[in-house]
Amino acid sequence: MKHLVHLLLLVLCIQAEAQSPWKPDAELEKQLKESNYVHRIMKANPEHAGLTRWYKKKVLKSRELPLAEDFTALRHTGPGSIHIDRQVTISGKGSIRLDTPASLGKKNPTNRNYATPEIIRPLNRENLQEYNRFSVWVYVDAPGVYLTFAGFTLYNEGEKVMPTPGRFEGQHFETVYPNQWQHIVWEMPDLYRDCVTGFSVNIMLAGAPAGADEKMSFYIDDMRIEKVEAENSRGFDLRKNAIAYSHSGYKLDARKQALVQNVKQDTFYLCDAATGQTVYQGTGIPQHKDKKQDKGFLLLDFSDFNTPGQYTISIGDIHSKPFPIGNSAYLSTAWHTLNFFFSERCGFDQPGIHQECHQDVFMYHPDGRSISVSGGWHDAADLTQGTGNTAESGIALLEMAGTVQGKDSIFYERLLEEARWGLNWILRTRFGDGYRLGGLIIGIWTQNIRGDKDDMQAEARNTPTDNLKSASYCALAVPHFEKKDPVFARWCRNSAIEDFQFAIDLLDTQRTGNNEAELYALATVTAMRLYRLTQDSYYLDWAARLARTVMDCQQLDRRTDWKIPLRGFFYESTRKKRILAYYHQSQEHLMVEGLSMLLTDSPTHADAPLWQNACEAYADYLRDIARTIAPYEVLPSAIYEVNNTDYSNLYHEGDQVGLPSLEEYNAQVRNGIPLSKGFYLRRFPVAYQFRGFHAVVMGKAKAAFILARLLDDRQLKDIATRQLEYILGYNPFAMSTVYGDGYDYPPLYGAYAGNVVGAVPVGIETFENDDEPYFPMQNNCTYKEIWTHTTARLMWCIAELFK
Repeated sequence: MKHLVHLLLLVLCIQAEAQSPWKPDAELEKQLKESNYVHRIMKANPEHAGLTRWYKKKVLKSRELPLAEDFTALRHTGPGSIHIDRQVTISGKGSIRLDTPASLGKKNPTNRNYATPEIIRPLNRENLQEYNRFSVWVYVDAPGVYLTFAGFTLYNEGEKVMPTPGRFEGQHFETVYPNQWQHIVWEMPDLYRDCVTGFSVNIMLAGAPAGADEKMSFYIDDMRIEKVEAENSRGFDLRKNAIAYSHSGYKLDARKQALVQNVKQDTFYLCDAATGQTVYQGTGIPQHKDKKQDKGFLLLDFSDFNTPGQYTISIGDIHSKPFPIGNSAYLSTAWHTLNFFFSERCGFDQPGIHQECHQDVFMYHPDGRSISVSGGWHDAADLTQGTGNTAESGIALLEMAGTVQGKDSIFYERLLEEARWGLNWILRTRFGDGYRLGGLIIGIWTQNIRGDKDDMQAEARNTPTDNLKSASYCALAVPHFEKKDPVFARWCRNSAIEDFQFAIDLLDTQRTGNNEAELYALATVTAMRLYRLTQDSYYLDWAARLARTVMDCQQLDRRTDWKIPLRGFFYESTRKKRILAYYHQSQEHLMVEGLSMLLTDSPTHADAPLWQNACEAYADYLRDIARTIAPYEVLPSAIYEVNNTDYSNLYHEGDQVGLPSLEEYNAQVRNGIPLSKGFYLRRFPVAYQFRGFHAVVMGKAKAAFILARLLDDRQLKDIATRQLEYILGYNPFAMSTVYGDGYDYPPLYGAYAGNVVGAVPVGIETFENDDEPYFPMQNNCTYKEIWTHTTARLMWCIAELFK
């Protein structure tokens, strides 16, 4: 009877919410009104920022590193000159002023910034292990720009050299806004500082956009090294006195859980956020049956509570911040990610970030024709442009639009507006014969004048991958625009049909032993999108044919020779030489997405039993690995084999110093979960210079969502949702990693865009060869870098929760 009452209450709650539009909470509603529903950039609430809490930490020990008083000891490298300034000072002792041009006479051939003039405070090979935080105040005077980007470096020559040669470890960066003193704090408990030769401050010379001054001044003052109670930055132990939970909340039909560690009580309370009244009481569940391995984790499960509202969790003296239960869960995150794309617009006058930009950047066809590539979205913290990330971002916006269509007209129309911004760029940067912009690194602001020093250009290319992604994007768009703008819809339809054919005609020219599974999976998905658009069996036939190659890349039988007899994972190619693994970008959802679309649209096809078997096999793989990372249940990254790697396609930024070795690869592999003598299941990817793994997590999450819907499998949906929760607060650091969304979010590596609400970083990384989470306060690329690739994946996973 009790269960029947609970069921009836749940049905009534779901019906009540279904009959009313999604209602934003008070804070989101304020953001939406102030931004005119994301027609101006959103502003974050600083009270929720991790930096605000870090500023309040008690300093246990402090040592000043004199600047003005020790001016002759300072070293300056790069452009400009340094002086003592007695007027602009926060310490009262005088600051160090760097006067520098905003650009140099010649553009960097890499299209990156012109230079990074640096002020170094030398030290005499000191052991500074007793200190764990660097502190300095900075001020920038840069007329005509909205923001600048400053860097901070630890120099060490002891056990390990800092910064790590050829890698990014040992440097910290933050957005600095002009005309205000800004306090920089950088905790570094994990960095080597046994033989410190100095600390430095630099500023990036990114060029002067139209209307900006060609000169700028940068001030530093009150430099210190300090000791504080450091944040946990490595491992699975939960931040002290914190609760890991989904800051975006929980849907009514979802598993609802939180996590604590080393608490004295086991009774927890769910309280109404407005009144403080207890609405639910439960008992925490210990997370290890073996007392010898007990780490003190307690699971707080309130899955059977289904009354919509805003709530907090309390256990002992530990309290969460408010979060929603009901239809409004994840609504803030969805709007915030939309704000990120709006903020990243190129060629757009974006107050608070940049003026209209990059009108002088062009791509050239082999026959000499040219097209301006201004428009679309900047790719990440830099200003790079590319078809792949632009198309994937637009697909995410359209998927989100599809889930709210008919339910939230304001959100739907705003999503379509932003999706069209990207569509216009995709359509405008194609030559109509297969050639289009593949990608171009852009790392400076330009004057928008053709013929001067800051011009950039790219060679157009004709590749299946770019055309397949563009065809998918355009095909998805057509149904949304057919009635409201049939002319635009026709343009999208014709482009999708043409681009698919350009891709198919050259498909085998791009196939390699490393990319066969991914390429054919992408082609399968695109063919199915064209079939759904046109109902032409030509595309269904192509999808079925392509899917056979995808399935030939899969391990269908269980590996009974392994400690965990896994099956269902994919190899890179039909040769099955190497198991498919991602470390930076990820397309892992594509294989099952295409197969699922085929099975849904053509269930009586002769190959349908094969598609079904392949989907069920991959579902088994997800279920089998889902509980190997206790207690967070984030999905492991991939299976690796000792001595089996290929560096031929590895991209490395900058000088070739720091390139990986087979020894380093094997060391990382062997830190994973052993399956056999030669095979290991890595919790986190094997990675080198480009670290940060949110894309890898969400590629699997997307696949799990797709299969959960296909197979009507609640367990898979819970697995998929947990991956989002991990990114949004259910992690060892008890923080949302999305800037301006949730609580305790860190500053991110925003560079040219700054601190953007809704930006999703590349993600939580690992330290050196370890296989455990590492997310330091250090703010650097790539793990802390904002990125359309990850933000798009978060949006399309959230779209699954709104279906």
